[in-house]
Amino acid sequence: MNSDADYSYAEPEPAYAPSSPSIQLPFALLTCGVAMIMIMQTQASFWQKSALQEGKAQMIDAIAKREPLVKQSAELKAKLNAMVIDLLILGKTDEDAKAIIAKHGIQQNQSSSAAEPAAGDAAPAPAK
Repeated sequence: MNSDADYSYAEPEPAYAPSSPSIQLPFALLTCGVAMIMIMQTQASFWQKSALQEGKAQMIDAIAKREPLVKQSAELKAKLNAMVIDLLILGKTDEDAKAIIAKHGIQQNQSSSAAEPAAGDAAPAPAK
């Protein structure tokens, strides 16, 4: 038996040794770059989603906190409108009410059908 083995554990010498880097290297780097961009965009979209959810929750809270104020302002507006109408009615007979109406330029709006001028009429004068 021959003590020389027909095989060797040493790396064989390549028959072709490339003198330039492989063409696969640029494509591998490009793929890694695209993957990193996609990861960053995905992460940014998750941050935006969580920010939108937090903003929605804050907006709902703000609306809930402002509802009593809106209701209060609507009640106040109704009371003021009633007071002005009473003042206008009182202004027909009371001189002090007439003076207040004249001083502040209070007027009662006409209904929408009466407010629209006819086709041949001149435009109404603007209120001061």
